Amino acid sequence: MIKRFISRFGLIGAIFLITVMVFSVSVNAADISADMIHKSPMGSFKGKMFLKGDNLRQEMNIRGEKQITIFRKDKGVVWVLMPGQMMYMEMSAGNQKNMAPVDLDELEKIGKKKFIGKEKVNEQMCSKYHYTFNDPSMGTATYWISEKLNFPVKMEMDGPSGHMVMEYRNIQEKTMPDSLFNIPSGYQKMSMPMMPGMKGQ
Repeated sequence: MIKRFISRFGLIGAIFLITVMVFSVSVNAADISADMIHKSPMGSFKGKMFLKGDNLRQEMNIRGEKQITIFRKDKGVVWVLMPGQMMYMEMSAGNQKNMAPVDLDELEKIGKKKFIGKEKVNEQMCSKYHYTFNDPSMGTATYWISEKLNFPVKMEMDGPSGHMVMEYRNIQEKTMPDSLFNIPSGYQKMSMPMMPGMKGQ
């Protein structure tokens, strides 16, 4: 099972990276849920997203297996849950090298931001921004940030993994239960010391 997970980590890494870039501008956003669409050279996937304060949860089916990723900014960790195996991984979200979510001010420190204009996306009036990152290996990114929700309803990124798109549709504002952002009882922690960013047991 561990070998199977490692073999697909390239795909998960691409999804994880663009999610972090989306989450980086979600500070002070409203509590929301939405349908999530991810497109990259490695495939297209649909899922669900839940946001509560600074914490975010995404659910996706990848190659027939359900995967849940929980970003806990308050704890400085990211949990990747595998419901089929009742197991989870824990990754540090402590610095930029570990692709930690950062706030908008931090994002502007690592790249040049250009305002493109206003555009309506998925029934949300958005401010459109283009980022050119100081590190050429990170490439460029474009955000459509909802003026009402203070959250990016769409993002496109051109980087090491090629052209990727993350989009949120059917957005609903509603209170999220805390249980969505915690590890369910009965899950066991997977120890994978050879992978960067992992915390040992």
